Amino acid sequence: MSLMSKKIIILIMLLTAMGGLTAQVVNDRAFFGIKGGANFPRMYYSDKNLKELPHDMMLGPTAGVFFEFRLFKTVSMAVEVAYQQRGGATSYVYEDKYNVNYKLKANYAVLRVPFTWYILGNHSFSPYIFVAPDFGYAFGGTISLSQPGLPISDVSLDISDANINRFNIGLLGGVGVRKNFSLTNWVLVFKVDAALNYGFLNTFSPSETNETATPTNIHAYNSQGERRMMGLEINLSLGFLKTGASHSKHSKHSKGSGKSKESKGACFPFR
Repeated sequence: MSLMSKKIIILIMLLTAMGGLTAQVVNDRAFFGIKGGANFPRMYYSDKNLKELPHDMMLGPTAGVFFEFRLFKTVSMAVEVAYQQRGGATSYVYEDKYNVNYKLKANYAVLRVPFTWYILGNHSFSPYIFVAPDFGYAFGGTISLSQPGLPISDVSLDISDANINRFNIGLLGGVGVRKNFSLTNWVLVFKVDAALNYGFLNTFSPSETNETATPTNIHAYNSQGERRMMGLEINLSLGFLKTGASHSKHSKHSKGSGKSKESKGACFPFR
């Protein structure tokens, strides 16, 4: 896929999502919020030798903002923009005497469009499942190598176009739970979820695949085949929905009649 094609796909998805958001937010069916969590990334290699190397668990941060809006009674759509650290690491013994440690940490700007199905649509508490296309752009990061005793013992360099294919497209899928809390004229929407992310594109750069880039780790490095990003994510989200004046009057009326429906919390998905 060419660079221009990737840019066109990202632009179309962004415009589609923002157009839907504009249409829905005027109907008091949308809320905005912040989210953050932990990402446990790794790199998947199609090359047999690289695949057999031990892959160490990494931990990277995730932080972003989002808009979520209802499409149907129990289905919502969101637009998320986030920062996420991705990459992978390996450590092994070379020739039975050299300890080699290799780590790639890439900083990504991420655009996602999650579609969420709330399983209990008429309650303030609901489990849910979601799926989202994932568009990422690597704007920086570092590669570090430690192999004491070898001619090149320690290396640390910034990620450039020679080290990574900056664009990545993937698919995210996961499960979570949501709880709504009423607070004066606001509804606070708490969500926690876990998801798996799988990249579709080869993250080796063109310089790596055509072997014009010098490999940093000559013992574990082989740009034959493909290298794809994967990851397990755990995220917390906090959304804010301001209720309308008509709803506030309804709440007061219900409270005065002794038939308040707010004691159970906000109904799906926002109000």
